[in-house]
Amino acid sequence: MRGLALIVALFSLFSLRTSFAGVLEAHCSSKVFSGTNVKFCVNNVDRSRNQDIVYFFHGISATEKSWFNKNDTRSIARKWMSDGYEPTVVTISFGRVWMMVENQKHQYLSLFRDQILPYLEDQLGGLRQGRRMLIGQSMGGFNAVQASLRLPGYFERVVLLCPAVTVVGPYSTPQEIRDYIKRTRAETLLVDSLIGISRQYISDANDWDVHSALKLPERYPIGMLKPSYYVSTGRGDNFGFQEGSQLFVNIAQQLGFQAHSAPVHGFHCSFDRHGVSDFIRGVSP
Repeated sequence: MRGLALIVALFSLFSLRTSFAGVLEAHCSSKVFSGTNVKFCVNNVDRSRNQDIVYFFHGISATEKSWFNKNDTRSIARKWMSDGYEPTVVTISFGRVWMMVENQKHQYLSLFRDQILPYLEDQLGGLRQGRRMLIGQSMGGFNAVQASLRLPGYFERVVLLCPAVTVVGPYSTPQEIRDYIKRTRAETLLVDSLIGISRQYISDANDWDVHSALKLPERYPIGMLKPSYYVSTGRGDNFGFQEGSQLFVNIAQQLGFQAHSAPVHGFHCSFDRHGVSDFIRGVSP
């Protein structure tokens, strides 16, 4: 009996390690969609066991591989594994810097909706009975807000990790920007870089109004299933994102969205790793 128990234990350990490796390892590739090169990775899991699909949008200067090689996001996958949860993770990148905009400069949102997402899910055999969810980190948090609120009904649960959500935009006045820096204690250099990057993707003040993460919740179509949100940001975020994170949650809640705020001690990009894991699994708010 002891020999049989040992064999079972070793088999279980081997299965755990094999499965764990699949969660953290991925096949990465790229494809050109309407002239735009898009890179993506998909982890190696058995979809017959779990059909959930979790999309991940990375932060600035990161890549489509970041989910699999950064300790903070890898820890989410480890927690999933310890809880017996193995979703398919799909990471997408238009480059080290990109914003999910839909304007004369870029049509990334419609490209994602009409070509990228259908292609990837076709390769996976479809969503089937699974849930489609989304995690966005920093710049990717801004992108996740765009995708989840401008593509109604697409995502069931959305996690925003230190999202680039702010009351100031690329065409705010110098005084508004100074007030923001003073109020949030953000670093001036980082805020200036944020403004500069945004101007490369946002055409003018009216275009910013269309894309502002704090104004999108009120435009969500009535009658459509609302996504639930989990927002976690460091209280000392160097970009000042803690302010916009809380405002987003407050606005979303007022408009009938399920939105949970989980601030943590720390700087950019600190977040509640276990809370994120549980939220995607569906065992927390």
